[in-house]
Amino acid sequence: IRDSFEPAQQRHLFTVDNCKLGVAVCEDFWNDKTFWKERLYAHDPADELIEMGAEIIVSINASPFNKGKMGQRCAMVSHRARTSQLPIVFVNLVGGNDGVIFDGASLVADCEGKIILQAPPFEEFFGTVDLECGVADERCLPGDDIETIRSALVLGICDYARKNGFTTAVLGLSGGIDSAVVAALACQALGAANVLSVMMPSPYSSRSSIDDSVELGRRLGMKVIERPITEAFQVLLKELDLPPASARGSSHATENLQSRLRGNILMTISNAEGRLLLSTGNKSELALGYCTLYGDTNGGLAVIGDVLKTEVYALARHLNSASEIIPTGIIKKRPSAELAPGQFDDQSLPPYDKLDPILKMYFEEKATPEEIIAAGNEATMVYEILNRVESPANEFKRRQLPPTLIISRNAIGIGRRRPVTHHYRRQPGQCGSV
Repeated sequence: IRDSFEPAQQRHLFTVDNCKLGVAVCEDFWNDKTFWKERLYAHDPADELIEMGAEIIVSINASPFNKGKMGQRCAMVSHRARTSQLPIVFVNLVGGNDGVIFDGASLVADCEGKIILQAPPFEEFFGTVDLECGVADERCLPGDDIETIRSALVLGICDYARKNGFTTAVLGLSGGIDSAVVAALACQALGAANVLSVMMPSPYSSRSSIDDSVELGRRLGMKVIERPITEAFQVLLKELDLPPASARGSSHATENLQSRLRGNILMTISNAEGRLLLSTGNKSELALGYCTLYGDTNGGLAVIGDVLKTEVYALARHLNSASEIIPTGIIKKRPSAELAPGQFDDQSLPPYDKLDPILKMYFEEKATPEEIIAAGNEATMVYEILNRVESPANEFKRRQLPPTLIISRNAIGIGRRRPVTHHYRRQPGQCGSV
């Protein structure tokens, strides 16, 4: 930014129809000492505009979306308008850029702090409002509801594809809830005719997974094809002298080989047909390294890489609220990677209803282990989970993930960076923020 703009030597007001406008750019408005506990810098540019005699404050922003951000903006704008006794027009960018999603949802507050206009989120908007109307706009929502998350992800897929020259997409369809939700979101973003789903059954794929995938494709109206990996898998097992997969999980190489074969097929289709490959891993599993590098992590965009598993279930139920799009069998089935006989996620991961609250506090609230435990989480589990999150092998995997659509304050990837090479392990009694 410093290469493109030079700081002004002094501030100016703009006169429009005999009204003095004070214009604050983005963070210059986010520095109110009476609202924020921690300020961005010592002085407050918005206060300076008010002292110069501004009659209306216009704040121009590129404020990224995350859960709860809309409600935070409403509170901030309302507080500033009320304390300054001036109308405030808060204008925000809309659209996706890489993994960052801008929700728009621009605001206007009157001089009493009442939000009298809330633009609809995730779409361009043009409107007018009487600054003295005194009528509150009831659309000022917190922005942490599941419909808002759905809308954010749909816009993120749409803009990432469009701005990078893609009109079609491809994804692997496993019969599980993650790929089902990604497929449904992709169809909403790009149109079902432009989404190709690929089933790649192995010797350990269940019949129900295949049937559920076919049914999902029928309900969404998207094309589903089958490219079995069993023959190639058996050839490579023999060639590499690998043991067969077992229920004990004793051969990770054998299990990961299946995922890498699938990743190879999907990347080849993407390459051959010019389709954007959508990765389907969720935040809970990516955080703990429950994924295969160069396998299911392959892709051009990680759609739900910042969505916790419990939020994936909530999205599935929401998508089914009007009519059943995702088959009930997919939602109710016990999660499994199906890379070995009798394999289920809960054999390798804590229950998601216990895992996700810990991950949410750790990533989104930057809580310490002590704070997470004080919230009612079992101490041994907290330390076990955090050590898995911070392990060098898992950080190495995360470094190579595709761009991730961001819906939280601190996402995996651009929102959080840690060294790969370290020997640090959390132990009970250690203090410090994360």
